[in-house]
Amino acid sequence: MKCKDFSGMVPAFLKDTLDDTSLREFLEHYDSCQGCREELEIQFLIERVFNEMGVADGINLHKDLPEYIGRERKLLKKRSRLTSVAVLMELTAVIAVVLTAILFFS
Repeated sequence: MKCKDFSGMVPAFLKDTLDDTSLREFLEHYDSCQGCREELEIQFLIERVFNEMGVADGINLHKDLPEYIGRERKLLKKRSRLTSVAVLMELTAVIAVVLTAILFFS
């Protein structure tokens, strides 16, 4: 991912509207790019100030942003597990249907 792409995805990240693939790429770039981490900090701070109606004294950037990113990582991990379970269940259902058809038509 390029920094320009990252920058364009920041608003969607802060609104929690990135799909899993985009979120994974976003977080990987965040981990590897100091400039983009700083960009996200600024955007995060601005968003929080506006959302909390200017009450900037209640914002701890060094605590709040890592917590937010940590929550996003956990959600991504859970969604990935759920996707794996769903695929496994679909595969199991297909196998059950095929075996039932084989037994029925034998």
